[in-house]
Amino acid sequence: MAVDPTTVTLPRELIPSDGRFGSGPSKVRPEAARALAEIGDDYLGTSHRQAGVRTVVGSIRAGLADLFSLPDGYEVLLGNGGSTAFWDAAAFGLVERRAEHLVFGEFSSKFAAVTAAAPFLDDPLILRSEPGTHPHLVADATVDAYAYPHNETSTGVMT
Repeated sequence: MAVDPTTVTLPRELIPSDGRFGSGPSKVRPEAARALAEIGDDYLGTSHRQAGVRTVVGSIRAGLADLFSLPDGYEVLLGNGGSTAFWDAAAFGLVERRAEHLVFGEFSSKFAAVTAAAPFLDDPLILRSEPGTHPHLVADATVDAYAYPHNETSTGVMT
């Protein structure tokens, strides 16, 4: 049974004290901003081809590959541009023919829209649900990528 989202009251201890609630942008911790300010001249305003930036990016990629115990031949891809850039890259690189999307908010609907508009992909299978709920994956032999968020920030629904 779905909960009526208009009747949900969040406990005060779960609401951010700085007034933010919902999707991005993420707040940068003051200590992280200070740390960057101390070494910022080495990174900010420099080329991504400079040794300092390349070393940090390489270290992050290697650390993530180690953290996830990636098999030989797998790589970590880092980029900027947020989810909008990621959806385009994912449609091109992760979906071979057809995706199945669980759509239950803004974030999940954006990737579904990208794969639906991609001229090189078959029309996606899009499964939607009522507000406050999420649909369930359905096995389909024509689908080679299943896409859904673990946490849909616009609706507060978790899978």
